[in-house]
Formats: sequence, C-alpha cells, structure tokens
Amino acid sequence: METWIGIDISKDTFDAAWIFNGRKNHIKLENNPKGYRKLLSEVPDGAHFALEATGEYHLNCARFLFQKDKPVSVLNPFAVKMHMQSDLRRCKSDKADAYSIAKFASEKTVEPWLCPSDDDIRLKHLDAVVDNLQKQIRQSKNVLHSLSQVCLKDDLAVAVIKKTIRSLEELMEKAKAKQSDIIMANRSEEVSLACTIPGIGMETSLKFFTHVGDVTKFNSSRGLISWIGLSPRNAQSGTSIHRNGGISRMGCVRLRGQLYMCAVVASRVNPDCSAFYHRLKELGKPSKVALIAVANKLLRQLYAVLTKKEAYVPNFCTKAS
Repeated sequence: METWIGIDISKDTFDAAWIFNGRKNHIKLENNPKGYRKLLSEVPDGAHFALEATGEYHLNCARFLFQKDKPVSVLNPFAVKMHMQSDLRRCKSDKADAYSIAKFASEKTVEPWLCPSDDDIRLKHLDAVVDNLQKQIRQSKNVLHSLSQVCLKDDLAVAVIKKTIRSLEELMEKAKAKQSDIIMANRSEEVSLACTIPGIGMETSLKFFTHVGDVTKFNSSRGLISWIGLSPRNAQSGTSIHRNGGISRMGCVRLRGQLYMCAVVASRVNPDCSAFYHRLKELGKPSKVALIAVANKLLRQLYAVLTKKEAYVPNFCTKAS
C-alpha cells in the first residue's frame, strides 16, 4: 500500500504527516532546502508526497521533491477543504491539515504534478505584477481625478500623483515587454495564429499563453473551457430544483475577465461571434449571458486554430457547406 505524506505549507514552516504500519507520524520543519532534506531522511522509502497549492509558498518544496524524482502531487485547496468538511472535522491546525491532505491523496485518484519550466514561473510572476500595477494606476488616476475636481488644490500633491502614474506605467510596460519576449521566444507561431481571430489581440494572447501554455494538453475545447471556469453550472434535484446556474468560475479569474472583454469586441468585429451573439439576443438571452457564450465560442475558435495550426477563416462552416 502506498504511503502518502501530507504536507501543510506556511510561509516559514511546514507540517508533514503520514500513517505507516498503523502508526501516525508528524514532523514540523522549516520551509527551506534544509527542511526539505530533513523531510526526505525522515519519511519511509518509496513514499508519495501531496501538498496544497498555496500561492507561491508550496512551489519551492514541490520543485525540490520533483527534482529529487519523488512522486509529488499538488492539490486543489478547495477540493481538500470539501473533503475535510465531509469528515465533520471539529478542529483546525496545521498538524490536522497535514493528516487530512495525506488522507485525501490516499483515498482519491490524484494526478502527479508536472513541474513548470522556469519560463512558465517567470511568466506568471510577471503577469501578477502587471495586474497589480494596473490596479495601482487605476487607483492613482482616481485620486488625480478627485483632486482635479477641487478649485483649491495643492500643486505638489498633483505633481506627485502624476509622477507616480508615469512611473507605474513605465514599470508596467517593462514587465509586459519582458513577458512578451519570453512568450515570443517560445510560441511566436502560436501567438500569430491566435491574433488572426478578430477580437483576440496581443495582450490577450500573452495572458492566454502565460496561464494555459500548450493547449494540446486538453483533449477538447470543452476541457479548455472548463479549466478556465467558463463552463455552465446546472442544478437539478427531483422535481423541485431544476435551474441553470452561472458559470463555474473554477479557474483563472484573470483570464476569464480578459476573455469577457474580448467577447465584447468579438460580438462586433468577429463575423461568427457577431452572428451568434445577435441570434442569442433575438432568443431573449440577457447581454451578459450572450457575451459569456461568445467568450466560449472564442475559446473554441482559439483551440481550433492552435491545434490545427491554421489561421482563422471567417464563416468557415458556411464556406465549407
């Protein structure tokens, strides 16, 4: 029987717990290479490791285990949380969480973790920085606008906030340029194909390849849509509950927001998406529902051009018939 080591990661330390020969084992170590080496010396031979995806704190440990050729799985925290609740747990501690992670991994079919490349990690960090800078720029512009509404204002305050905006915009452009350089060095052909779809531009392509990477890892466009969190969620039980809910939202929120804005543009400039949008509106669908459907259609188009390695052809089905 496989021995699973559950690891609960925090900023400075981590708890590792496992059951071996009917006996519970637990250790608390520092979240650094010294602690990882100590972990390997304490656990049984041939053990499998499981830990939650906790921001960036889990990454060093997971990469260390992967590079040592140890079986490691990185779990969805939401799935682990639901599993804990199903056990009717009444306490919350790092030690108890580590045992729960080990129990989850041993009872469920968990996929082995594929370590992202250095470029993939850098891209996600750059994308997070770009998003953060965009928020700061919006906040600073709102402050500048509020100051401009007052007849009596301090010139220094206005000058400082304008300088702050310029500085933030320069930093954001540098981060975007570095992000573009990394992607274009590896996926220039795919970016060119993606940009042939009306409604999808360079910025969306960069964000898409930052978070998705190689689309061939999905068996179909449905898998891609589900992974991003744009698939519909239905609720049905007996005869009293039967409704169509919203989208699942279980995926990359940054990418969903970007695709929604692309859908707004595509509903006007993309021939297939525009016809689809107006057909849904004529059926009485709300605008937001129709735009989510258009975002799904854009993803199907994107999946098609990337897997077939062919540029977008407007009204392809009509011309083929």
